Amino acid sequence: MVLYRKYRPQKFADIVGQEHVVRTLSNALATLKFGHAYLFAGPKGSGKTTMARILAKALNCTGRKLSKDLPAGRQGSYEPCNKCSSCKEISAGKSLDLIEIDAASNRGIDEIRDLREKIRFAPTSSQYKIYIIDEVHMLTKEAFNALLKTLEEPPKHAIFIMATTEPQKVLPTILSRVQRFDFHRASLEEISKLLERVSKQEAIKIDEDALHLLGQLSFGSYRDALSLLEQVSSLRQTTASKITLLQVQEVLGIAQEKSIFEFIRFLLESDRRKALELISKLYYQGVDLENFTQKLIEILRKMALYKIGEDQLFDLTKEQQVEVKELAEKSQIDGFMNLITKFINILPQIKSANLPPLPIEMAVFEITAADREMQNVCGPNLPAIAGMQIQNDNVKLQNEIKPVISEIPKPASKKQFSSDLWPQIVKEARTRNHSLAALLRDAAIADQKENTITLAFKFKFHADTMAGKKYIHVIEELIAKITGTQYKIVCIVNPALVIQKPLDPDEELLNGAKEVFEVEE
Repeated sequence: MVLYRKYRPQKFADIVGQEHVVRTLSNALATLKFGHAYLFAGPKGSGKTTMARILAKALNCTGRKLSKDLPAGRQGSYEPCNKCSSCKEISAGKSLDLIEIDAASNRGIDEIRDLREKIRFAPTSSQYKIYIIDEVHMLTKEAFNALLKTLEEPPKHAIFIMATTEPQKVLPTILSRVQRFDFHRASLEEISKLLERVSKQEAIKIDEDALHLLGQLSFGSYRDALSLLEQVSSLRQTTASKITLLQVQEVLGIAQEKSIFEFIRFLLESDRRKALELISKLYYQGVDLENFTQKLIEILRKMALYKIGEDQLFDLTKEQQVEVKELAEKSQIDGFMNLITKFINILPQIKSANLPPLPIEMAVFEITAADREMQNVCGPNLPAIAGMQIQNDNVKLQNEIKPVISEIPKPASKKQFSSDLWPQIVKEARTRNHSLAALLRDAAIADQKENTITLAFKFKFHADTMAGKKYIHVIEELIAKITGTQYKIVCIVNPALVIQKPLDPDEELLNGAKEVFEVEE
């Protein structure tokens, strides 16, 4: 028998991590004040169906003592005895009075109508006929309406227990007729204790760090944690051998945390070559890049939270905590948020791509391309994630702007400024200062009224830098040189701005990759 079924709780006392649900249901059972319809909502693997079966056993158990059979003032028991015929039949999945319905595959109105017809018949051997409807949110609207009729006036012998991972999709009219319980995702500590207990009982020798990793990979699911433990247990050559962290990482195709921290470091340092080499290495080692990206997002999230004073490092090792704190100092909060957004967006693409590394490589190109242009302005030794706000007084410009006022000859004739002159202005700026030209390449003419020109930038840092005294006068004088008219420049930020630029070799490669990826999609 698989581990998650072998160690499935058989009574309320065995339930881990859902004390609030256990407490309420046990009190209801002890006082015989339970409802006719329940909704268990929560993430997968949190114990919803298990709790439903234990509740069903307790309701029909003939071995537990009821309040009505005890002296006044004494409450009855709530735990199923697991010894009576009803408990044994439910545990074995053979009870005729417990009907389990998978709404994902039985979601139509015909199935619910059939339920309504059969629910009128009395239980065969138990006190209650209990219906467990799993993934109830998958029912069609018509099926929900048919179920609603039954919930409004159910037979006295019928009890409904519905489970869902998406309660927001359940009709409000259904929600108003049930007792709702929200299940919590298991904590890493709870998962770890479960894995330790099961591994001891199964005589599975495994490193503590390896168990910790299995707990992390289960993402709060008891079922997934036990399934992973069972998978890695086959690594033992003998019953006496011990499973190591490295073996677990290899068999599950999991990137070591070291690789994730290295990748983040390469991005923060805008080291495109090393970042791409690492992704290629992981791919050919058989690492699951979807899982790698998920863990990458989680680590970036911890760095972002750490930057704002929220310590979410409790589930990391001491070495990992040091890494997070060190890397968090290399960028601003906006930089980490932009990286998180970038990798969240490509996560679905990794799963569907014929070549999984491609979406990550595209992201690396885009991130480092933006960083390199910012470094042209900030200086080569300053890592700059696109979009992060850097205070101007922290930025040391390496190239001083040469005075040009006295060098600008008066034009032969005046002409009105227009967007057609913009390439000429950028070209002229390039001959004087490359940093200024890089800024202008990221700008677009947003508006022109009388003698005022409004330039839009995608990033606040670019707009602030252009608006500084060293740049704003130079660009105004360059325009005056070309047009013969003095214009005032105003800089604004437009996050949705898209700039069409001449392509350098790296950008050509990136766009070629995009075309390939679009075909695959």
